[in-house]
Amino acid sequence: MRLNFSYLLLAVLISGILGSCAGSRQGSASEREDVQMKIQEKPDVINYGSLKMQDVPDMASRGSGNRGALSGIVGGAVSLATSTVKQMIAKDQKKYNAQYSYGLTDLYFYDQLSVDGPFDPLGLQFSGFKLVRTFENNGRMDTALTAEFELDVTNPYEILNNAVFRLKLKSLQLNYAKAKVPGNNNFLNMDFEITFNSSYVNSQGALFKNMELGKFYFFLRQAPLDKAAPGYETYYKNLVGKKLDGQSFIVPRSYGYHIVGTNSAQPSYSQGAYNILVNVKESSKNTFVNQMIIDNSSQLVDALGGAIKKQIK
Repeated sequence: MRLNFSYLLLAVLISGILGSCAGSRQGSASEREDVQMKIQEKPDVINYGSLKMQDVPDMASRGSGNRGALSGIVGGAVSLATSTVKQMIAKDQKKYNAQYSYGLTDLYFYDQLSVDGPFDPLGLQFSGFKLVRTFENNGRMDTALTAEFELDVTNPYEILNNAVFRLKLKSLQLNYAKAKVPGNNNFLNMDFEITFNSSYVNSQGALFKNMELGKFYFFLRQAPLDKAAPGYETYYKNLVGKKLDGQSFIVPRSYGYHIVGTNSAQPSYSQGAYNILVNVKESSKNTFVNQMIIDNSSQLVDALGGAIKKQIK
């Protein structure tokens, strides 16, 4: 009897130790995983016909030391000056961290050629993209993550005037984590880093290979994994329409030629080839580091806009 009691006590202790180390059933969903990314395109993303005429004020209309008529310009930009310091997931705690990437290449930003210049926005067809991660869950494929991001057309004048665009979240559904999740924690932190790149040639014949046009960041903090938990639906519902941090130049059109008749060609600008790379980082631990990122600052356009446009002309 005394020997049997010892074995029983040992079994209870081992069970307790293993139980404390057990992860959440929503965590470590990485067996035979598959990540897919799909571009979303549609003609005439921006309805240019509905836009109002913009007047560019001359020196006299500026008034005396004030904005004068500038304040009445349709779509006139006002500096947002939002913070560029963000808390991003730290690289330590590998046991509770996971990373994966998506990528699409050989995409076209516009649905037609242009003869008006490298930043002609007419024919813009990029409307967003969708990310899906699936994995094998008990012998069947299950969806761990679905996220859709779309072009923010709240202020189309910014795209025309500054040649930059922004993104916002269309929808997000998080069911399982790839990172290990402790048994007493059904929450996950996620960082999305989205980069737009392009290769092009300007009218002087200068080649630019895989140039970064811009970056976007989207952060999830304490995102619930348990659908039965209070506040699960509210959390994800409140994310819809949220603007991403960062911005990107619209894709420059590469200089080339188009056929106008038999044995006849004239200069034109391409449909704007580009690539998208998305890096996703997960963490079930609240370990963050402060990082500086490009945010919603119009100063970026003031500082870099002239330089990049000079390169592409």
